[in-house]
Amino acid sequence: MDSLKGRWKRLNGNDNKWVAACRAANARKRSGMSDQDVENEAHSIYKGDGGNHFQDLIVFNEDGSNSKRKKTSESGEDKAKIKGKGKVTQSDSINAQCAADLHALRLAKDNENEIARARLQLEREKLDRPSMKMYQKMLLKLLEKEHLSPEDQDLKRNLTEIVFGK
Repeated sequence: MDSLKGRWKRLNGNDNKWVAACRAANARKRSGMSDQDVENEAHSIYKGDGGNHFQDLIVFNEDGSNSKRKKTSESGEDKAKIKGKGKVTQSDSINAQCAADLHALRLAKDNENEIARARLQLEREKLDRPSMKMYQKMLLKLLEKEHLSPEDQDLKRNLTEIVFGK
């Protein structure tokens, strides 16, 4: 238990010193400095205070009586897990805005396509049903005949209802 307290005290002191070095480096940040430049500056500050280079990736874990070294980040995640994770950059926000704009354009285009499909369907329905002029022409042909068969009589009656109403 005493070795754990000693280890905690040493690590906590190193961590506090590292946090102070990071704050100082951020305070010194100039235009055009990358995050890596700021981190390098923090390492210089940490080392300049009479310490060794900060080992931010090495944490000692005890497993029973064996002592193991495991590479981790300060938050305890494996290095492989945090690969690819990072701060959101300006290009990420631009990409997100482009994706949102493309999504809005796709929705608008889909809406236009839906309207065009509805118009096309109405035009097809108009073509499928005969026009009033067609009914009138058929009725005139039947009226010109002198003798009508029973089927023609029924057709004449139906056409008259369609053209003139009941």
